[in-house]
Amino acid sequence: MFRHSLESLQQRLLIIASLPSSLALIVLMIWNDYSGYLIALVALICLTLIGYCSLMTRQVLNFQLTTLTNLIEAITHNDFSLRGKRQKTDSELNGLIDMINGLASSMQKQRLHVKQQQYLVRKVLNNIDVAIVALNSDQEIAFVNETAVSLLGQPAKALKGLALNDLSFRSLFELPANSVVEYQFPKHRGRYKIILEKYFEDGKKQQLLFITDVSQLLREEEYRAWRNLLRVMSHEINNTLTPIASLSQMLLSAVPDDGKEENQDLRDGLDIINERALNLKSFVDSYRKLTSLPLPQKTPHNIDSLIRKILTLFEHRKTHIVSSEDVMVNIDAVQIEQMLINILKNADEAMSSPEGAIYLSWRVTDHEFCLKILDEGCGIGNTENIFVPFYSVKKNGSGIGLMLSRQIVESHGGYFSLTNREDRPGCKVTIKFPTE
Repeated sequence: MFRHSLESLQQRLLIIASLPSSLALIVLMIWNDYSGYLIALVALICLTLIGYCSLMTRQVLNFQLTTLTNLIEAITHNDFSLRGKRQKTDSELNGLIDMINGLASSMQKQRLHVKQQQYLVRKVLNNIDVAIVALNSDQEIAFVNETAVSLLGQPAKALKGLALNDLSFRSLFELPANSVVEYQFPKHRGRYKIILEKYFEDGKKQQLLFITDVSQLLREEEYRAWRNLLRVMSHEINNTLTPIASLSQMLLSAVPDDGKEENQDLRDGLDIINERALNLKSFVDSYRKLTSLPLPQKTPHNIDSLIRKILTLFEHRKTHIVSSEDVMVNIDAVQIEQMLINILKNADEAMSSPEGAIYLSWRVTDHEFCLKILDEGCGIGNTENIFVPFYSVKKNGSGIGLMLSRQIVESHGGYFSLTNREDRPGCKVTIKFPTE
């Protein structure tokens, strides 16, 4: 069975429709004895008209089909700006052109809407506090948000395209779902919640890694629990200690100081009761600092001069500034001085030998101020409880200094850590502040 194109079929139908009338005219002229030249001329004119009409019909149809093809091809290539022009005549193709133009307009609006949604999603992803790393089907980084860039310490351009096996944090992709781990990133150390999700794009498996810093959240919950506990304890203990101290003082004044042994023993016992009640009240009052630490009032301060001024309080102890930089940092000077004095006092008391020294160094890198304080003491035996209130390794310690120091640093948006030295016995304190 022969198959013909639409143009050829239309052209053949036009010729077939025109030939009978043309042949009838020629036969009629022959029948009436018209001149042979006239008959030949009429035949030539008929053939010319039939050929011209056939050619023009084919060209018009080709033009219309080409226009429709170009419109559809543009749509398939995501170019929705082209529009087909309607025919001036009442053509059936006008309806098809209108439909294609409507489809292009609809898809153009839809693409604009998708771009706006993508822009919104990208803005949201870059402004949330969760680090997001996306891996494509080839196990290469396809996307990182601003939080991930900050956490990993590399620009997005350097991270994109890196293979999973080349990543320093590839072990996070092997953790169980919803894990909370302690991890050291290039720019920060803390406790992170790790969530790994999988999805499919074009039938290929992709991976999304969500890294949420829960250190501050857990710390705030810890602070809140301790504050509530200390508030209740201080209230109940003070309610008990106040009348004890008052009664012991009143009884002490009622016992005559006449030198008799029984009276003197009673007075000594009442003195001890009064003294212990007052000491315990002072001990409890010291913990109120944890529940009433005000928000830092930050102003620009020269950190170099501030540290050197505090070191004058420890002239009895050898102190060495290993390296330093003259830098301005926005801090609450009163709180930071209190924190530094407490850290240096702990370092001083940790060293039994008068020859022990304290080493300080500070520098600024990547918009971050970093201070390190090292001592030559005996180190920390139980590092897990050093920030727990009431826990202290010192004989007369209250267990408040380190927790208060960390709270001060973190209220400034900084980072505080206390670890044992690796090179020799002693402790190392690391304090970091943002400089902007």
